[in-house]
Amino acid sequence: MVEDGLIAGLRLPSPVVEIDDDRLRAAGVRVLLKRDDLVHPEVPGNKWRKLKYNVATARELGFETLLTFGGAYSNHIRATAAVGSYCGFGTIGVIRGEEHLPLNSSLRYAVSRGMRLMYVDRTTYRTKASDAVIEALHQEFVTSTSSLRVVAMSSPSGDVQSCRRSWIRPSTSCSVRSVPEGRSQVWLAVCGRTG
Repeated sequence: MVEDGLIAGLRLPSPVVEIDDDRLRAAGVRVLLKRDDLVHPEVPGNKWRKLKYNVATARELGFETLLTFGGAYSNHIRATAAVGSYCGFGTIGVIRGEEHLPLNSSLRYAVSRGMRLMYVDRTTYRTKASDAVIEALHQEFVTSTSSLRVVAMSSPSGDVQSCRRSWIRPSTSCSVRSVPEGRSQVWLAVCGRTG
């Protein structure tokens, strides 16, 4: 369920709690802890902050599916699956390595939220931003009636809004490709840290 473009149940801003400890009190020290882990049970920590801009851009540009990359135990894969489910997007997770059955708890959760999994070998995964890999993803997942947005796995500051030619953060490398698809265009963007 989504409220005003946000996932229902988000706790924003995340709560700040004081650590209650006799040793701290005796030393005259006060410790406050920002509990980003309580932002949402399925999209915890900084995951919502990283994904919200991609979701907003995907919605604005009319994309139907979010595709992202991660390892078999990736919290980013879990969070993307949850956000896609809540916000009405299909999701695809490109997983580094071979498929192992039964699925671990992270991948089982992603599948339970509707994510389609695709496995790639580690060599291919290292070159995920290459033209060859992007073209293969395009061939595999984009049809004349669907559109795909590849979302960032991570960003230097957690707030990459989108990968557009007109907006690229200096510490982020982006490969943006326009692929003609009938009467519309599909924008594929792959982002990652450069350092």
